[in-house]
Amino acid sequence: MELKDLFYKWVPVWVKVPALFILFFVVLTANGIYLGNSVWMYSGMGVYSEPFTEAYNAVYIGMGIGLLFEWRIKLRFSSRASLLWGFSIMLLVNIVNMKTDNPALMVIGCLILGFAKIPALIEIYIIWLAIWSKKLDTRRLYPFVYLVALGGVYFITYLTAQFAEWYNWRYAYILMIMLILLCLLLVLIFVQHNPLRRPMPLYQMDVFGGMLLTALLLLLNYVAVYGRTEDWWESDSIAAAMVGIPTVFLAFVLRELLVKRPIIPFSIFCNPSFLKGLLFFFLLGIFLPSSIQGAFTAGVLDFENIRNAELNLYLIPGVLAAAVLSYSWYYFGWNTELLLFAGVAAFAAYYFLLYTHLANGLGMEAFWPMSVLKGFGTTTMYVAIGLFTTSTFKLNTVMKAAGVMILSRSFLGTGILSGVYSYLLYAGRVRHLDLLAGSHDADAGFAGRPVDYYRTLQAQAAMAASKELCGYIVIIGVIILVAILFSHFYRLAFNKRRILN
Repeated sequence: MELKDLFYKWVPVWVKVPALFILFFVVLTANGIYLGNSVWMYSGMGVYSEPFTEAYNAVYIGMGIGLLFEWRIKLRFSSRASLLWGFSIMLLVNIVNMKTDNPALMVIGCLILGFAKIPALIEIYIIWLAIWSKKLDTRRLYPFVYLVALGGVYFITYLTAQFAEWYNWRYAYILMIMLILLCLLLVLIFVQHNPLRRPMPLYQMDVFGGMLLTALLLLLNYVAVYGRTEDWWESDSIAAAMVGIPTVFLAFVLRELLVKRPIIPFSIFCNPSFLKGLLFFFLLGIFLPSSIQGAFTAGVLDFENIRNAELNLYLIPGVLAAAVLSYSWYYFGWNTELLLFAGVAAFAAYYFLLYTHLANGLGMEAFWPMSVLKGFGTTTMYVAIGLFTTSTFKLNTVMKAAGVMILSRSFLGTGILSGVYSYLLYAGRVRHLDLLAGSHDADAGFAGRPVDYYRTLQAQAAMAASKELCGYIVIIGVIILVAILFSHFYRLAFNKRRILN
């Protein structure tokens, strides 16, 4: 792989660094679907929220598939071509999503956007890696990457919500389109064209295997998102998707075993660190979804959409603190397991505080310490698990490992468990509402109107379901903390015994 400077030689440093930061920020945050204005979107279209959740998950499916192909793409196209391609597709998809009223088109567009943004992201990532470490040590770069990625997504969520509140949900897309156009202008002016000496052909890529894997993930996405709405096995489409999942999975596995150059070399699953990292990313999906807090603030506290979006800003100080700590942690070469312990402990503390604060009349200020803990835990876990998972692979394999990692982290873990939490909260609310309605006398126990009585019962049922789920998550967090400590001290004792012998 040929590594060259991204910019022309005449571009001064004081222009390079801001331009590179803008490119990095936009490529990480321009997702086609934005959580900040999505409420206004599906409310204005008169549809359920599920298609937008499905489209948001499709972005990460596309990114994971894109990383699996990226090694070949990197060896075929120049840096300038990859950047122009990536930002052009991002621009097109954002324009389509702004104009269309068809949710299915949004899902397809977001899948393509996720795939197309990877070549651009990798080009910018490599330059930042060279800036942060002359030896290309990813431990120096990862804290900065997740500071920009997570902090940027939280900030864009608030900003798009603010534009939707001030004007219209389409104006949030206009903002992102303007940022993407700025990036295209920067690429056209400052990025030089470095033709490859020996470009690799594309025909050797396992395109059919990639299509099978994409179909498998889209079926999983559909089942996880629409299960509650369509009542699982009572729906013919859900039942067909459930039958199709193992069928497509078997076809994909057979394809990968027979083809000469598989899209996923199964040898990577023989790496113990990789398997352990994937397990941690799946466990991370238990803590990441904001379903409980969102259901509570919107359904019980009646926070406006803009107030819910403002809560994302409370996460940013935690992201910054975790990025600084992670950089210092790896700079001094401290143990990764203890950093994982700190991240899980932050999540357990977040859900414990949420459990104890679930009550009527809660104000915005009560979410400040909880949000800082969640932002800290998210960044810490992303950095620690990401480095742990991919650190043992060579350059030609690390992109495929990273693709599987993104699919596990952002879809198989968080995306699917978000759908599961949504169903558990719904089922728990119905169950607690039935219990509360059966134990109350509406005439004797409530002096107001029947509609107010019913609303009070709904709020109490929602709080009870949320508290119940929070309690289970805290218990799981404590179990994981104990397991991490046991693993750490067992390894210390084993190493000490080996040295003495």
